[in-house]
Amino acid sequence: MLPLNGGVLVTGATGFLGGLVVRRLLQSGHAPEQVRCLVRDPARAVASGLPAASLRCGDLADPAVGERLRAAVAGVATVLHLAGTLKGCRATDFDAVNADGTARLVAATIAAAPTAHFVHVSSLAAAGPSRDGATAAAAPARCQPVSLYGASKLQGELHVVGSPLAWTVLRPPVVYGPGDAATSLMFRQACAVLAAVPFTPRPLSVVHADDVVDAILAAAALRQPGVVLPLDGPERTDTHAFVRAMAAACGRRARLLPVPMPVAFAAAVVAEWFGRWRGDVGHFNRDKVREIRAIGWVADGAQARRVLQWAPRIGLQDGLAAVAQAAGRAPARH
Repeated sequence: MLPLNGGVLVTGATGFLGGLVVRRLLQSGHAPEQVRCLVRDPARAVASGLPAASLRCGDLADPAVGERLRAAVAGVATVLHLAGTLKGCRATDFDAVNADGTARLVAATIAAAPTAHFVHVSSLAAAGPSRDGATAAAAPARCQPVSLYGASKLQGELHVVGSPLAWTVLRPPVVYGPGDAATSLMFRQACAVLAAVPFTPRPLSVVHADDVVDAILAAAALRQPGVVLPLDGPERTDTHAFVRAMAAACGRRARLLPVPMPVAFAAAVVAEWFGRWRGDVGHFNRDKVREIRAIGWVADGAQARRVLQWAPRIGLQDGLAAVAQAAGRAPARH
């Protein structure tokens, strides 16, 4: 249970993970007034199920948001920073929230809640690729991201760890779960007539969203300062096996189409052009291909298990089956 004195501020509350965190806090007995949610669009937030009493209006990407941020964070005991931009084509697309927005939130917390514990939910992409998880917990100054997204998340980490705040940084790998747009896209791709995959399987850590929420709340409750903690699921997979497992959860057999990286980059360019034409950048773009071609994305969750007294509890088969069931994709039972 989080300390109730002063309450908690959650950013990214209208997103997938942030929404799960807020629901868990409310279900565990926190009053809406104690769970402050920083949102850009209050009407959308209410429509998503967030209580009006929790809402604080502010946009981390707005350079003039400082006063609103200070009012939102004033006196809280805990900041759970989950807001982030996942899609973009240029560095500025990611930096506005992931780097600069984090810097604004850190500055506001220093000014208005200097004793708050700051839990920063980053990404394994900030650490850079790994086949064995050896670099997953590297200090931010030694990380080597390969994508613009990863670089922006790393810059956010540097703003946090360079501050005088008490902080904890979490680095989840691929996160999946029911109701997540990115997970739905992966399932559609896995169940397509042909599922595009890299020529060579890349090792991969994946973790269910409910397990990530457990880790976030454990970090907030234990308030262990100054640690960077990669998260991992109970089992590892690879880029080919993961696609097969998603298809199997839907009662399908994946037909894998190994794609050379030059072809993937060309397809990403087309996808970006189409996205700009529609006015909406998709999940698949050149930045995502930079991550796909990496040697692997493996996290070592041993330190998180030790420090947070946390262990992932949802196995891949059960987790994917739950996603398929929630999306109406599970095979019919006779």
